[in-house]
Amino acid sequence: MTPRAPHTWSIRRRVLGWLFAGMGLVFAANLITSYYGNREAADSAYDRLLLASASAIAERTAVREEGVWVDIPYAALNMLASTAQDRVFYAVSAPDGQVITGYEDLPLPPEPGHRRGLPNPFFYDVVYRGASVRVVSLRTFVIGSNLSGFATIRVAQTRGEREALALSLLNQSAIWTLVIAISGGFAAWVGISLGLRPLDRLREALGRRSPDDVRPVLHDVPREFKPLVGAVNGMLMRIDNGLSAMRRFISDASHQLKTPLAGLQVQTEMALREKDPDTILDSLDKINTSVRRTSRLATQLLSHARAAEPSGGFVDLDLSRISREAVSAMTPQALARDIDLGFEGVDSAPLRGDATLLGEMIVNLIDNALRYTPKGAVVTLRVDQNETTTITVDDDGPGIPAEKREMVFERFVRLQESETEGCGLGLAIVQEIAAGHGARVTMEDAPSGGLRVRIAFPEPVASGVSPFPSPQSSPSGKGR
Repeated sequence: MTPRAPHTWSIRRRVLGWLFAGMGLVFAANLITSYYGNREAADSAYDRLLLASASAIAERTAVREEGVWVDIPYAALNMLASTAQDRVFYAVSAPDGQVITGYEDLPLPPEPGHRRGLPNPFFYDVVYRGASVRVVSLRTFVIGSNLSGFATIRVAQTRGEREALALSLLNQSAIWTLVIAISGGFAAWVGISLGLRPLDRLREALGRRSPDDVRPVLHDVPREFKPLVGAVNGMLMRIDNGLSAMRRFISDASHQLKTPLAGLQVQTEMALREKDPDTILDSLDKINTSVRRTSRLATQLLSHARAAEPSGGFVDLDLSRISREAVSAMTPQALARDIDLGFEGVDSAPLRGDATLLGEMIVNLIDNALRYTPKGAVVTLRVDQNETTTITVDDDGPGIPAEKREMVFERFVRLQESETEGCGLGLAIVQEIAAGHGARVTMEDAPSGGLRVRIAFPEPVASGVSPFPSPQSSPSGKGR
């Protein structure tokens, strides 16, 4: 059953969602600022009327024998009563603060918080008789024979008309903002749809490909999606390399196994026809040898395939311990050939890598040396760790000519003059595992006259990052 992909929003919906969310915040902020801006504009306009009304009253304020006298002109209050929803209040105070005429309980302006006093005129907002009102306080100097000082005229008007004007301006602003938002959203939808068309074409092109078509994607896409296309191309390249390696492995395995299996079949058929027990035993011995060779070939093929596709699960390990274990495992084979197999080097060599693959690489190195070293000779494996970590295997064998060291790491390549049993995969496996760990494999003459194979791991030893060239450009050769 095909797993269902988690539900996600499309890019179009994502972009539009964030766009409208941002536009909604801008819209709300614009409405708030517009409201207070419109309110200030309405206050500015109506404050002029308040001040004109207070100034008209101030002009009709004078001092007579009985005190301050006020003649409230009709036009002074009439100019503020333009609508039925607003109410007008006033109060005139003498220099001593006593209210001469008007509403005695009309709130006074707040006490100033500094020595300079309140500006003249001074506008302020209060709640009076259950309504929010705007008040102007205007001081005018009056003088008479027996009295002089500043009289205070206060004129107040409810905020109904001001709020109505502010809301009217706000509605107009909101309508235009909404029109702009809808137009911008539509334009964004069209623009995003046009911008995503290359991705739609890319999806259709990839959908038409066969499973074996792993060519790089060369379609034109927006700049923001080029890293994604590059990642897809990288994945396709890795898939292509994996498929190519699998095809090569299948081809090589079928070719290399076909011959020994055919030989086994012929030898078995011949043994079945024989009546002489000695001849049958000789045939069985040949069959046993062929089975052993075929089993080793199958094991080497599987090892090579595993080395060519490492898991990448590197851990901290001790290369010296792995090397000693490999030497111990190969000691019986060395004793059977009367070869002195030994280990030298540091007691501990920390490294990051795949312990299983490294162990297999060391076993193949030792096995290759044992196969090509004559009886009674010496094979030495050495691990050193200074600036870098190195594995060195010296043998007393015939060595490999310098001009042929490039080819012996190729799969199934064996030197023609060699009569030793083998399948030509040992050093190929060594090369693959070393390359997977970023190491370099080199060959040179051993001090004893045989062959020295050296594997140098990158520096620093625990980084897992190789400073060496890739295996294709390595100066080492290819298996013995």
